[in-house]
Amino acid sequence: MSIYDLSDPLLLQICQYLDHRDVCLAIRQTCQQWYRLSYDFTLWQRLHFAGFSQLRNEHFLPLLHYYGDSIQEIDISGCKGIDALGFDAIAEHCKSVRKLNVSDTYIAGESFLKICEECPKIKELNIFDCQFISYKVLSSIPKCLQGLRKLSMLNRLDPLQYVLNRSSVISVYQSLIKNCKELVELDCKASDFVEDDIFTDGIANLHSLNLSHCTGVSDDGIQSIAVNCSALRYLNSSHTYISDRGMEVISRCCKLLTHLNVSDCRNVTDIGVCMVAQNCHELCHLDVHGESWMALRPHSTGNITDVSLKVIASWCPNLEYLDTTGCWGVTDDGIRAITITCKNLQHLEVRGCLSISDQSLINLSDNSRELRSLNISECVKVTSAGLNLLMTKCTKMQFLKAETCHYLANLRFSCQVQHSVGCSCAQLPAKDVRGSSFTGQIFPKTLERHFQCIDEASTSTSYQPQCRPKVEKCRVTPCVLSHLDLSFCSNIADDSIQQVASFCQQLKYLSLMGCYLVTDKGISHIAKHCKLLEHLNLSCSRTQRSKLTDQSLLELAGACHTLKHLNLYNGICFSEKGIGQMMNRCWSLRELCLTTGTRTKLDAEVICRAIMAARGDCIGKIQAEMDCQLRWPSLPSSPRIATMERNILFKFPKKSSV
Repeated sequence: MSIYDLSDPLLLQICQYLDHRDVCLAIRQTCQQWYRLSYDFTLWQRLHFAGFSQLRNEHFLPLLHYYGDSIQEIDISGCKGIDALGFDAIAEHCKSVRKLNVSDTYIAGESFLKICEECPKIKELNIFDCQFISYKVLSSIPKCLQGLRKLSMLNRLDPLQYVLNRSSVISVYQSLIKNCKELVELDCKASDFVEDDIFTDGIANLHSLNLSHCTGVSDDGIQSIAVNCSALRYLNSSHTYISDRGMEVISRCCKLLTHLNVSDCRNVTDIGVCMVAQNCHELCHLDVHGESWMALRPHSTGNITDVSLKVIASWCPNLEYLDTTGCWGVTDDGIRAITITCKNLQHLEVRGCLSISDQSLINLSDNSRELRSLNISECVKVTSAGLNLLMTKCTKMQFLKAETCHYLANLRFSCQVQHSVGCSCAQLPAKDVRGSSFTGQIFPKTLERHFQCIDEASTSTSYQPQCRPKVEKCRVTPCVLSHLDLSFCSNIADDSIQQVASFCQQLKYLSLMGCYLVTDKGISHIAKHCKLLEHLNLSCSRTQRSKLTDQSLLELAGACHTLKHLNLYNGICFSEKGIGQMMNRCWSLRELCLTTGTRTKLDAEVICRAIMAARGDCIGKIQAEMDCQLRWPSLPSSPRIATMERNILFKFPKKSSV
């Protein structure tokens, strides 16, 4: 049985997971059956073209004319090629649309008003970063879209217009929030005009509120929100001026809260976090991070210490996500309290917590077996021993960042093996019965006596062993790690890379930025074992000397057929020949980062012509070549220009190798 034997309904269900461009360029050109199915209305109920800057009216309008009545979702965020004609066509043909995302487009107020009047069934609306929509048009939203449930609001207005009409702007937003009775999610991120006054009435059914980077919101606004929105479950007030007084109101009124983000709120301390933890027992997501010590700050901006973590561990056992980046007061004791109580912990970020050591990793490996994501970057006390133990026991780990951990030198990731041991020795303790399971690479100490029987039997002819232990079953748990960042771990060398590559064969993202001890031998192991790799960063700083050569490029091009992003900044041993062979053999590559100049073997103009010959007029390629010609004109008498260096990013369109 082949795919051509499947029924039409089943094929349509499979094709719904494909991108529209794949449907048009691949499915439609396969056979007559698939050509017919590619026009089916069920495949065009959701038009998702987010970020597709090449989309124009001549491509978009025929879809609206032909499939207009059946279209349920439209996402054209970032499609700045659509003008008023395209937006008016949405209002004319798509009467049944329920989800509309026009963020970061050039939609005007008249077109937006027409859409609101002609498409009353819209449930989700996103007009973020639409600079040509006036605040006066927003008053039509509660009148026309009475069933609106999700709204992402405007984030900026003309500063002069806002200053001159501040009271009118606030009254419009007050009316909007007051009259949208069915609103469940409200996103006001980065809105300069969102202030405390617009939340005086509140929304009774509101479950999710995003106030990130709304600098006009203070404790008074948070108090109005908490009192009037008691059903709130998600609150993001990061980068605002909320203090412990606002946290106290949240803890008293929003007891159903499950997600709370107060990152980079300088006035929030242990007092506010403890009050929230003691009253909001359903809390499962908490972000209290400040700035890390590598962010050129003279001191830490995180005010949270072990005091908060111990209270959270006592009152919030369902915690799954915790971010304490830059909180210098967090130590191994606080992490230990979290790991003992919060058994469902899946995501932990302690970046820049300078007191975190291997003891925290040991506690995580013993108690947090559900851990899937960990960020220990800039935790300078962490060593290879703790990380090796963690990776052996936390078998569900998918995301690991360990940037600037200079004590990571001897990585020995290994699999977790589960043994079932059968033995008939009468001296076994009661708990060690036949068929028991023991986890680890080494048998537990309770089994040492059984192997002593075998050792003594081998040295003595008269000794009769009492037992014959044997391994009846052996099950190996594979590694599922897909994202690994070891940037600027300066002691990482080829032996560690060999161990990591052989163990983490599901890797899709790998960053070895600044790991200047890695040579072609280590990259060959990556190419051999990590067949699914999509993003690889092999760049280094200007003060480091990379040892990688064209041999690494040949290994990657021959084995990593899914590689899409390759960063070779400041690589001084690569040549035009190696780059050309990489271009000709690795057709999946979408981005390539190179450094040209006198320190390298690459000439800007030569490498631009070589890449153009291999890939044609690629996206961003012409601009890069023009920039190179501007920075390196043909003036051999100018020593200053001849010594200049340039980092160039090449972007390639999707192209078939056929």
